[in-house]
Amino acid sequence: MNTILRNFLTTLKRFKTASALNIVGLSVAFAAFIVIMTQVDYARSFDRFHPDAEQIYRVEISKNNTTYTPILSRPMIDLLAQAPQIRQSALLADLSKLGFSLYGPYLTVENNGSKTGYKEWTALVFPEFAEIFDFRMTEGNRDALREPNRVLIPQSMALRFFGGAPALNRRITFVNDTATMMTVGGVYEDFPDNTQIKNRIYIPMDRTRMLESDSWANSGYSFYVKLWTPEASTALKQEWMSRLRPILDENTWMHLDDIRLTALPDIYYATDTEFDLAEQGSRTTTAVLAAIGLLILVVAGINFVNFSTSLVPMRVKSINTQKVLGSPLSALRAALIGEAVGIALIAYVLAVFWVYLLNYTSFDQLISGSISLEANLGIVTTTLGVAVAVGLAAGIYPAFYATSFPPALVLKKGSFGTSAKGRRLRTALIGFQYVVSIGLIIAALFMQMQNDFMRSMKTGLNTEHFALVQLSQDMARKAPVIRNRLMEKSSITDVSFGGSVVGSNDLYPLWGFGENAEGEPISLNVIFADWNLPKLLGAKIIEGRDFLESERNAEIRKLLINETACKRYGMRVGQRFEVNNTEIVGVVEDFNFASLRNTVQPMAFIVGDIGFPLDWVYVKTSGDPYDAAGAIRGALAGVDPTYPAEVQVYDTFFNKLYMQERRTTGLVTIFSLLAVVISLVGVFGLVLFETQYRRKEIGVRKVMGATVTEILNMFNRKFVWIVMVCFVIAAPFAWYGMHEWLTAFAYRTPMHGWVFVLSLAIVMLLTLITVSVQSLRAATANPVDSLKAE
Repeated sequence: MNTILRNFLTTLKRFKTASALNIVGLSVAFAAFIVIMTQVDYARSFDRFHPDAEQIYRVEISKNNTTYTPILSRPMIDLLAQAPQIRQSALLADLSKLGFSLYGPYLTVENNGSKTGYKEWTALVFPEFAEIFDFRMTEGNRDALREPNRVLIPQSMALRFFGGAPALNRRITFVNDTATMMTVGGVYEDFPDNTQIKNRIYIPMDRTRMLESDSWANSGYSFYVKLWTPEASTALKQEWMSRLRPILDENTWMHLDDIRLTALPDIYYATDTEFDLAEQGSRTTTAVLAAIGLLILVVAGINFVNFSTSLVPMRVKSINTQKVLGSPLSALRAALIGEAVGIALIAYVLAVFWVYLLNYTSFDQLISGSISLEANLGIVTTTLGVAVAVGLAAGIYPAFYATSFPPALVLKKGSFGTSAKGRRLRTALIGFQYVVSIGLIIAALFMQMQNDFMRSMKTGLNTEHFALVQLSQDMARKAPVIRNRLMEKSSITDVSFGGSVVGSNDLYPLWGFGENAEGEPISLNVIFADWNLPKLLGAKIIEGRDFLESERNAEIRKLLINETACKRYGMRVGQRFEVNNTEIVGVVEDFNFASLRNTVQPMAFIVGDIGFPLDWVYVKTSGDPYDAAGAIRGALAGVDPTYPAEVQVYDTFFNKLYMQERRTTGLVTIFSLLAVVISLVGVFGLVLFETQYRRKEIGVRKVMGATVTEILNMFNRKFVWIVMVCFVIAAPFAWYGMHEWLTAFAYRTPMHGWVFVLSLAIVMLLTLITVSVQSLRAATANPVDSLKAE
């Protein structure tokens, strides 16, 4: 046994480069598997940690039997909540994705006589909300939401606000027109990232009192219910429709085709919802990532098998000598398998180290959740088992193969070569690696092209040279003063205000405008705007007129609708809508006000008395917006010195808008490169095997006059054919996969043929370099030494 181990270490020392590459390659594969599985686990466990998660449902309605929306009106929620099948119900108003908050998002906290300003998002809820979901209290209790002006805050926020001091009964002042003061009624443990229930300041909402804006026509709330039993859902739907029918018959514009319940864990994967404020993922993306993780492991495992097998010709004589000297066959095989498992465990330790280092880099920008070892002990432990399994799988074949030959034959011949069957097997395994690598490279290139396409495509708006700042409600009510102060700065050319950042998200308030002539309910995405915002953004009027400054606070609100609204609903200039007290004054040319995942939907700019101030200021600058940031902060400080103004540019919002695509593309690109590198390590091992096996042939060829170039061509020719055949296999699968992925985007990059050619060229070039570097040593060796060794 000691002799076998000594011989093995000698072999590793002799082939240091090949050994190191295989260990590092295997460790990188294990590290990639750990990282990928953290993402898969993040998605699969989304919202599942809440007690009775399968009995908690979100209510969604459909007006077309095709898509559903979870955004309901307050009167509808109050009606639905009365059904006897419901154990508990709760409303949630978290409009942070729209950049809107009824309270805040700016607030002040007083410590030791001094006030500090913060930007924190709030959410309005019914008191039962904290009982339905898993609020684990560290201070106070959940019942605090049953008292007016008492709020719940997360533990991390309490630490920021009050340091290590108790937060219970401390005061928070929301900076709005009335400077609303509230008391901390409880502190809850921070929720993990993979839940729809975010770490917000939760403010109680009175079930018996509605806001001014609440009506059947205006939707802005999510509604969650907890049933006595899951089986009650069918009866509950019938109960709801019977309650709603009289109201729907009386108000025909309130079209409703269906109402459904979506279990809490299923919300993340919903694909047929619109105007959804919840975080959403893709089952396909999760499955693809899991498949990539497994494929990388398989590719690395194949390398390991090939590497172990490539060492057999140099070890078989020593192994069979041990057999002649009496070593049991089982002991020899166990030793060889143990060596493989040992190498796999060394690679595993390195993998854990790589992941540990990644946790302290910017890599976390490409992932959801955390990749820290402490947060993913289950995955890290599972990977240990995977490492042992890979070691066993990689060690069994070489162990039985190396000990399967009669000692007399091996010792008599003094050399050993592989069978044609063995060579075909290794070639097939390398081919599988190439199919995976080429497919992933094609996918990565198309994903990157789609990202670039979305970033570079003209939206129809002029978003250059804009600085954007969100104001507190108190400051937003001083819009004329802010405008005057900003316009005093030489670097600023114009100023306007809006209720959101146009073009920064897929979610806008959805207003109903009754029915059109065909009885179809009219729903428009509305953008609350100051009178000059459409012109400032470059919206083109194609019919009617623009807003007038005198209409800023008009009682009859004015609308600028887009072409799509005009065509879909037959809307026209001059048309009045009593339901929202609005009038159309013009039509603008279609532009992409949401992401390129969607086609242009019906939309309207709205100006007039909307009941709340416009809290986003649009600052048009003469040059780089960041150069004007100091001037903007100075102007705002003149209005409120304590206000923490955050100056942003449009690129910031576009990056957030396509964050999910950027993350997926980044991960696929990185793992594609890893798969290629690991495959090349496998090629390196196979060439090592071939050069050792064909030493005599190479020596004879050189004696007969073969040049170094001819010998290199002999080795490269084989791999050129392997790569070509694998490309022919991989390309159709890659084309189909990327075609399906791109269909999720309304606007997408063409599937150019040159991308496939480029992928082939990349893999071919790297392969030729790898093969040439390794085979060059054999091609330049002294043929006398090679023949003498044989």
